Amino acid sequence: MSDITLLVPTYNPGKGWDTLFKDRYLEFCSAVGETVKVVLINDGSKNEIGEEVKNLQKGLGPEFTYLSYAVNQGKGAALKYGVMHTVSQKYIFTDIDFPYTTSSMLEVWKAAKKTTGIITGYRQEAYYADLSVFRTILSKSLRWLNQAMLGLPVNDTQCGLKAFDSEVKTLLLQCETDRFLIDLELLLAVSHKKYTITPVQVALRDDIDFTSFNSSVLLKEVFNFFRLIWKYRVFPS
Repeated sequence: MSDITLLVPTYNPGKGWDTLFKDRYLEFCSAVGETVKVVLINDGSKNEIGEEVKNLQKGLGPEFTYLSYAVNQGKGAALKYGVMHTVSQKYIFTDIDFPYTTSSMLEVWKAAKKTTGIITGYRQEAYYADLSVFRTILSKSLRWLNQAMLGLPVNDTQCGLKAFDSEVKTLLLQCETDRFLIDLELLLAVSHKKYTITPVQVALRDDIDFTSFNSSVLLKEVFNFFRLIWKYRVFPS
């Protein structure tokens, strides 16, 4: 068995999430040809998910670990909590609905087994076909800013499918971002240390439903974006 752990943060998952989680997790295990350790991190959900978690613990056995804390803090905080409470040589993280195709996850897995540093998924133009006009403008604007100002090898920093090794784990725990832009800060931290960044093309499943953005959270993330530029590009320490 490879020492690679799958991290899955969640906050207020929808009805039937546990069945979807189990089915797609097992599909992934089948694709890689082994049982993968998986850690579900409950990021302070207001929804009661205890029964669903018990079903997963019963159905998946000792390879499934459940972590939880009371107050919602964001995806970044959940990922940091996950790596802080697990020991593994390498990690992969994705979202609760496993939104990327199993073949995409398999390619990230393969890259993680043979590459150090961080493997980051990136989405092609077809990704925008099912997005609202607002989300398309937001995503393309962020990509343009990334390319123009950050000098990273991939401009799709927010793709939620990534893998990393133990050195990057240390950087993740040092990141200050707790919410949406954790992906960006982690890539900037890796770039600053001159660790390897390996882009892997990925694709979303056809049946994915996109959640809406909270405007107040979005404004905070705009501020955080420029804070990260200041920290890693203007006055890097």
